[in-house]
Amino acid sequence: MKKISNNALFGRLAQILNVVILLFFILSVIFLLKFDKENVVMVNSEPSFLKAKDHLHSVEHPLKQNQAEVEYYAYKLDTLTQHQAAVAKDKKAVKALQEDIDRTKKTLGEKKEALAQTEQAIADERAAFEPIEAEYNDMVAQTEAAKKNYNVFLCITVILFVLKVLIWAIWNYKNSKNLRAVCPWMEKATAPSWAFWGWIIPVYNLIKPYTFFNEVYEETEYALTDKNVIPADSKGDNDFVLGFWWGMFLLAVCVMSIFLFSTFFGEGPAFYKLNHTSVAVAAIVLWCVYVLMEIVVINKYNKMNKLMVDNEKVF
Repeated sequence: MKKISNNALFGRLAQILNVVILLFFILSVIFLLKFDKENVVMVNSEPSFLKAKDHLHSVEHPLKQNQAEVEYYAYKLDTLTQHQAAVAKDKKAVKALQEDIDRTKKTLGEKKEALAQTEQAIADERAAFEPIEAEYNDMVAQTEAAKKNYNVFLCITVILFVLKVLIWAIWNYKNSKNLRAVCPWMEKATAPSWAFWGWIIPVYNLIKPYTFFNEVYEETEYALTDKNVIPADSKGDNDFVLGFWWGMFLLAVCVMSIFLFSTFFGEGPAFYKLNHTSVAVAAIVLWCVYVLMEIVVINKYNKMNKLMVDNEKVF
């Protein structure tokens, strides 16, 4: 009964997915730049739009007070007029009431004039604001449309990346099980299930997938040299290669994601000070290097896995 399985298929699937992920990531960055072109225009236009909007609100502010004053003096005039019949026999009261009515009529006329002026100012201001608002709303619509296109490619990229991580975890799990089947000392090593848990636990997933794969890689290499399948002096600078691979993963996937978000979606220092195109190009370069390094380490391990399968009898 075979103890060791050939797991190269899962490694090759991870490599293929990496290439597809890189393609969709590049497409998502292209659509991100298209979104950014619209977004920058909108952001730059926003202060003038908000200033015009605030000015319109300041012009509209006296309207309610003017309306209330007109209603108050109109009501007062009606009340005074109705009171005339009650004081008709008292000439002194009639005179005082008439003077009050005249003053109220004059004040009401002034308030109506002020209301008319306010309404005219609002109408003029709204007429001036409408094209500004229409232009800004058009910018917002174009920006949102560009953002939706970017989100589509981003979602596809994320889904493919999660699928690749799952394939990678299965590959590592099977490789770890191979080692446990032929290397007794591996019973005290990291459990194969950590091939999955290492990616799930927050913060811990920044280092555990690397340490797990590094352990599997080194133990496989040791097992092959111990059985003289490969020369003892054939070991290259694998620590550097694996460390560089994981360092590029952290830079491309973690650090650069933060830079992209703060540069293209924030309005802080990164948005205004960093060159957006340069950040996008840097992200693509980092992803290319990361994917290339992952393809290299998968190839290197698949070769060792094949040697174990071909020389299973010596284990």
